[in-house]
Amino acid sequence: MNDLGIVLIKNRGKNMMSRISQRKTYLVEIMYHENHNTEVVTLTTDNINWSMTEFQRNRKPFAWEILDWKQEIEERPLEDQREIDA
Repeated sequence: MNDLGIVLIKNRGKNMMSRISQRKTYLVEIMYHENHNTEVVTLTTDNINWSMTEFQRNRKPFAWEILDWKQEIEERPLEDQREIDA
């Protein structure tokens, strides 16, 4: 029985490590429907849709767009590559 417990712990650890390795860091623009104000946030997650659903809680309705993303372990900075109207 002890061996089974060790195997389960090892497997759980592998799943956790693979989940961590799937995490990405996102630069996300949020635009609120009510007044069209925008804000840019940075989120690190393995599921951006779930994270944005949670972010939506207790806030006014908004739309969101991913501006940039990278693997969590990458060192490069996230950048907004959109062209600015002059």
